[in-house]
Amino acid sequence: MGRLLIWVAAVAVVCAARPRVARADDADRSSKADATFQAGKELLKDKQYGEACPKFEESQRVDPASGTLLALAYCQELSGLLATSWRNYLEAAQLAEREGHPDRQAAAAERAKALGARVSRVTVVVPGELLSMPGFRLQRDGLEVERASFGTPVPSDGGSHVFTASAPGRLPWSSTVTVLAERDQKTLVLPMLDLAPSVSPAPAAPAKPEPPALASTSAPARPEVAYQRASLAFAAASVVGFGLSAAFAVAARNKNDDSKAFCSGGCDTRGVELRNSALSSARIATWSFVAGTALAACSVTLYLSAGHSSPHSAQSAPVRTRLTLGAHGFAVSGSF
Repeated sequence: MGRLLIWVAAVAVVCAARPRVARADDADRSSKADATFQAGKELLKDKQYGEACPKFEESQRVDPASGTLLALAYCQELSGLLATSWRNYLEAAQLAEREGHPDRQAAAAERAKALGARVSRVTVVVPGELLSMPGFRLQRDGLEVERASFGTPVPSDGGSHVFTASAPGRLPWSSTVTVLAERDQKTLVLPMLDLAPSVSPAPAAPAKPEPPALASTSAPARPEVAYQRASLAFAAASVVGFGLSAAFAVAARNKNDDSKAFCSGGCDTRGVELRNSALSSARIATWSFVAGTALAACSVTLYLSAGHSSPHSAQSAPVRTRLTLGAHGFAVSGSF
């Protein structure tokens, strides 16, 4: 008698899922969905549920409709996927109500009510320490579990389900829960995650003994070499001074030219600013030129001194120079 009632319900469900009418602007998509739906319907009649359910899923993906979803839910019920079937029945009832199909809505709601008591459920209990742990995650069969479902019996299809918990700095934990096809109640309590072992740095390789230092046998630099090196240093510094002088001179001239546009018959505020800036640049250019000249003179003096130096005179007459920047210019002093 029970099998007869199930078969009568199946006929009612499939008949309620009538083929859809193709819209003019979407004829190709609707035609493909109808063809796939009819193929699933024939497979369902032959009780080939494993092949029929994917046909209904594809038809629903191409062109969603409450009748197709209702047929898919019933196919899944016959396949033993009671939790998935129950959820699709509820969704089909809501979709049928929006579409204005009271017959489909009634059929889906009736099947969901009849199936609700048979669905197996799994309750996951998560301790508060895990909930407050930063970065804590719980996955079921590779999918994230919403925190709102913790502690609540969640409808589950029969079979094995893998739960995996993880958090930064903790060792991952996993457990498998096997659920019966219907009317089964399972509870999974998560333990506290263990701390991950800290990674110790690799031991440092022993230092190799340094070879003994060898006494230097090189002869001390000759005085004329020291004079030549100092001469080159002063020459390089003089080039920098002349370069700065030229750059600021050009800037002073440009600013003075720009100020003329604001000084016809008297300078306004912008003209005064430009001329004051031009004067400042001109002063810096002058100081830089003076410094470059002084440094060039030092370079020439040192170079000439290198040609007449001797070991005795070099040791008794070291080079001493000093460059002083004053408020109105540069001063260079030294002894050789």
